[in-house]
Amino acid sequence: MVPSHCLHWEDMHVDVSLQGGAIQRFERSGQPLMCLASTAPYLASFAMLPFCSRIHNGRFRYGDHDVSLAPNFPPEPHAIHGFGWQGLWRLEPQSDYACALVYEHDGPASAATGWPWLFRATQHIALSDLGLSLTLTLENLSKDAMPAGMGLHPHFPLAEDTRVSMSCAARVVMNDDFLPETVQLGDTGKANPLANRPWLSRGMDDVFAHRNGSAQIIWPGQPWSLSIEPDAELAHWIVFAPRAKGFICIEPISHLPNAVNMKPANAPLTGAVKVLAPGQGWTTKTSFVTYATAQSVLHAPSTSC
Repeated sequence: MVPSHCLHWEDMHVDVSLQGGAIQRFERSGQPLMCLASTAPYLASFAMLPFCSRIHNGRFRYGDHDVSLAPNFPPEPHAIHGFGWQGLWRLEPQSDYACALVYEHDGPASAATGWPWLFRATQHIALSDLGLSLTLTLENLSKDAMPAGMGLHPHFPLAEDTRVSMSCAARVVMNDDFLPETVQLGDTGKANPLANRPWLSRGMDDVFAHRNGSAQIIWPGQPWSLSIEPDAELAHWIVFAPRAKGFICIEPISHLPNAVNMKPANAPLTGAVKVLAPGQGWTTKTSFVTYATAQSVLHAPSTSC
């Protein structure tokens, strides 16, 4: 049986799985605000670290390291989403409404994954009047600099009438070398690429760069809707919605796919990975703010692309 832990605040409830350091349930007044994925790994939300999305064939060179990562999601050919989502986390209870989870990527884990750096990851999960907050901290425990990235992979219920609003500057496309390139959205570089609900006509696994503000998920006919509010370190989005699976993922991420292979290294705002010096830590926070659907307003520009 997978060990778990329950949090509650008034009418909000969260179930946390220690396997994967994941959320299995987030609801308010009985309404699911996150949902278990109907596909592997069957989790409602998990942290992506120490990198987001994919590394091409799991290979890259960094400093003195020629890295070859073990495949971690066959038949996917690329290393994907880091390692925390497949690891066992240690629980540190704090209260009825908050807890911390800790994952140690030690020597045996390094040998198993092929990631040559040691690190510690901590999640602080808390409920409040506003909703749910997830704070991620990544610490480099190695003797040399480590490339680093992080993000969240939440799954949200998706019905025919669900609306999603976000504003971002660019769409990301992968070139022939599987390196990310950006294409400006709209005339101003500020557009809502989900205005026309593209998931109704195709499966989505899209990346959008340089977000402007938060994202809102509106569930008409339900009492509650949700605003996803990452901090500035998580500057980009991935939107994943396979056809007819009943969920959509709106994923805040710190870097673009395969960014560790971008040459030359670009400044962080262009989507590159972060560099953590030995002993250095890095923290990001994302809030999932609940609000009454009756009061919802689509804040992002309505321009579609």
